[in-house]
Amino acid sequence: MNYLAHLHLAHYSNTSLPGALLGEYARGSIDTRLPPSLQLGIRLHRHIDSFTDAHPLHAGAVRALPSPFRRYGGIIMDMMFDHFLARHWSRYHAWELDDFIGYSHRQLQPDEHWPEAMVILVERLKQYRLLTSYQSLEGISLAIARIDGRFRRPTPLPQCAPLLAQQYGAMEQAFLGFYPELQAFVLGQSRQARALGLAG
Repeated sequence: MNYLAHLHLAHYSNTSLPGALLGEYARGSIDTRLPPSLQLGIRLHRHIDSFTDAHPLHAGAVRALPSPFRRYGGIIMDMMFDHFLARHWSRYHAWELDDFIGYSHRQLQPDEHWPEAMVILVERLKQYRLLTSYQSLEGISLAIARIDGRFRRPTPLPQCAPLLAQQYGAMEQAFLGFYPELQAFVLGQSRQARALGLAG
């Protein structure tokens, strides 16, 4: 899943929003010097990514992508699932999406535990209202196209918009079947962490 889903699931499970994004950058063993809330956020982020990649609905949507897009299918589907979360937001949260995004921005205040890359990411999320742009197919297509810049060689990501429109309905149905299961999984993981005294 991508940024919006990780933030939503952190709020849904009453865990750390900064920790949810920090999981994007933490590699290897979790630093035990971090506050417990951030450690849990990293742990949940990893569990979410593993659950998502292994889930038949997500994996099936990736397999349905033609070459050469299938190679980047995990990226495409993670972004599209964020799009569908934004489009169907009222199913999953009592707040308006803009209110939640504003709340998330206020929660994401850089501190000494953040790597520079995360500071830059959050600045861009706020400055360009990127999470808001996820609501439209045009916005999410542009966000996917920008990911091409992270690779050393050109990718087909800037050309994926027609494919997204073609497979939109099937992708949407995959998300709608998948996301409630992910919510239940995350809630179970966070409760287990609290029972073990790992939540801080």
